[in-house]
Amino acid sequence: MINKSLLKILCVCSLIIGLIIGLIPLIPALAWIAIILIMFGVAPFMIIYLKRLKLLDEIDTQKSLIIGMVSGTSAFIGFSVVYFPLAFILNLIFNIQSFIWVKAVFSNFGFLLMMVIITALLCGLMNMFSSFLTAFLYEYINQKNRG
Repeated sequence: MINKSLLKILCVCSLIIGLIIGLIPLIPALAWIAIILIMFGVAPFMIIYLKRLKLLDEIDTQKSLIIGMVSGTSAFIGFSVVYFPLAFILNLIFNIQSFIWVKAVFSNFGFLLMMVIITALLCGLMNMFSSFLTAFLYEYINQKNRG
């Protein structure tokens, strides 16, 4: 099982990663890169990061799934905190057509909140899958190295 201090570190680091990734899609040509990173890349990065810091000694299926869900969900919430307000401001200032949908979404805050929560859970689910693959590869490589 994962202890509370590790979960706090995981949440904070994932939130910071989400804040950073939230700046990438402000350039419309790079939006797909940010979506792929936030959907699949946060949990493997967090597992590798925690293993390098030696905060995560042995990783099993349960730990990898918890890490994937927590890191994916908190990273998307951080992403949303940065991306939606900045996209709205850019649309107001420059009237960029790529962000015109953000104006419509901000007119109904309940819909925006529901969209963020559902997408955060979906992002957590996709990161659970990628963290499971990362844990499986770690175990496979460790077994190869042992004998």
